[in-house]
Amino acid sequence: MKTAQPGNTVTIRFSIVLDSGATVGGPGHTTPLTFAIGKGRVLKKLEEGVLGMAEGEKRKIQISPAEGYGEYNQDLVLKVERKHFTPDIKLSPGRTVQYQNTSGERVNFVVREVNDQTVTIDGNHPLAGMNLNYEVELVAVK
Repeated sequence: MKTAQPGNTVTIRFSIVLDSGATVGGPGHTTPLTFAIGKGRVLKKLEEGVLGMAEGEKRKIQISPAEGYGEYNQDLVLKVERKHFTPDIKLSPGRTVQYQNTSGERVNFVVREVNDQTVTIDGNHPLAGMNLNYEVELVAVK
């Protein structure tokens, strides 16, 4: 039986259970993901967590905010005047909007609150500040 080693390409099924009990990423290990271990395409702690797993094995991997998407940064929550958005855009809480900075880089923000005068947007990753409890099944090793 093959076990996951550095440089292998692995396929896993996973879900992420937050401390609140909410599940993201596919309940019941339904979200498949293929990646090469050591290439930095997924969180480092997830790569490390699958090392040594055998095909068919299941494992829980805990990832802290510092090892995941960072601590929640209140400085990334901005209140912007409504006039800075085109009138045809339908702004509602939960919608993602993009901003392009002066160097051409695009940044995603999530709309948190909208009123006639302002729009509150949040530039934090949706999983920032959260402990991520991965439930992983190793499907294949190549």
